[in-house]
Amino acid sequence: MEHMENFSLIMNGIHRTGELFPPVSHIAYNKQDFNSRRDFQYRQTVNFGIVLSSPERKTGYRIDGQSFECPVPAFVFTCPGPRYAALNGGAVEKMFFSYPDSILPMFEFFRRPDRVLIPFRNDFNLAGMIHEIFQHCKTIRQPGSADRIDACCMRLVQEIQLSASLHLESAGNGDASAIYPIASYLDLHFAENPDMEEIAQKYGMSYRSFLRKWNRLFDKTPAVYLRERQLEEARRLLEESDLKIYEIAARTGFADPYYFMRFFHSKMNCTPNQYRRLYKVRD
Repeated sequence: MEHMENFSLIMNGIHRTGELFPPVSHIAYNKQDFNSRRDFQYRQTVNFGIVLSSPERKTGYRIDGQSFECPVPAFVFTCPGPRYAALNGGAVEKMFFSYPDSILPMFEFFRRPDRVLIPFRNDFNLAGMIHEIFQHCKTIRQPGSADRIDACCMRLVQEIQLSASLHLESAGNGDASAIYPIASYLDLHFAENPDMEEIAQKYGMSYRSFLRKWNRLFDKTPAVYLRERQLEEARRLLEESDLKIYEIAARTGFADPYYFMRFFHSKMNCTPNQYRRLYKVRD
């Protein structure tokens, strides 16, 4: 995601050249430490939040006492009525846009607890969409910029609804509803090297039943899935941080940094240090 300064833009008084899309009333972006756990309520706005990143690579909310959690990037829907509380703190990066509560009936689809917090599909170009919105915010007083922000936000709403529909559809599949929560757990807890038999038992299955259902949904074993997730995080840390190799190994679930280096080389055909140097040159 590109670097962007925090901003908050009230759009109620900004001229639109047309009325093709519902007008966004407020749009904002910030990346800051967030440590509040108190409940809050919205009174007059319908809000779509996009949690872009967080230190724990996950986000969670409590909604009327019921807790929900999913990997980032994720969307959060909030509206007048329920009580909300964020469950994750630290340097959370997020963007949100709001509409007046008068158009809440348009978004009836999202007014269910299981549709309030939804991860984005991997094949959606979220970074490209956010970049486009940022560019229009920089030129907000130019004719057409506000209209384009309205259009981009509605495209995001449509994508969110599609992601939610696919998520709910998969939940209707017996194997999917049993296995996808485990895959999500591995996405969040890969650094802990969870024991697969214990995970299967935790989710109410025998290990044999777990493997049978997993193999019908994935073309790789749970162990390979876990290692790929660890490798993905190691690559990200090499690209985005100055952590030492042994620190990256520890953060991605490798107790032995030498084993981590051998594993990384076997997958990437270069050492972690070579990968970091190559990435810096490309950057």
